[in-house]
Amino acid sequence: MALAPSRNPLEDTVRYALNAVAERGLVVCMSATAGEVEVVADPTVGPPKAVGVLLDDVEDMNFDRHGEYRQRNVVDVGSAVGVATKGVYETDKITGTPSQGDVAYLHNNGYVSPTDLGSCPVVGYFMSAKNANGFAAVKFDL
Repeated sequence: MALAPSRNPLEDTVRYALNAVAERGLVVCMSATAGEVEVVADPTVGPPKAVGVLLDDVEDMNFDRHGEYRQRNVVDVGSAVGVATKGVYETDKITGTPSQGDVAYLHNNGYVSPTDLGSCPVVGYFMSAKNANGFAAVKFDL
């Protein structure tokens, strides 16, 4: 689980597709391909445009073996995904040790961090430190 149930959504969209396996709670960025988002491996290579936090798990599904999952937020690779652009979400996709009030920067592989790697975009701020399970509340504002 990468997103805790406690959340306060303010804005989201389901307009972009994701062509890679990814777990909810990661920050996705604009892709060079129109209508797609991607998880950026290294945000210092180029200035990525962060879109929001991923709300769905993306898996490489084989529908010949099982039907579509209807009880959980999972989609097939290449499908449209839910992306939250504004709101408070508790995620465990965090690098470093944030404190309440720290700025949240996009970090490697879609994680958020209180540490700026140089040219990393700001995605919001931390509303709490990590709890015992490694989750922290982040207010995303993109």
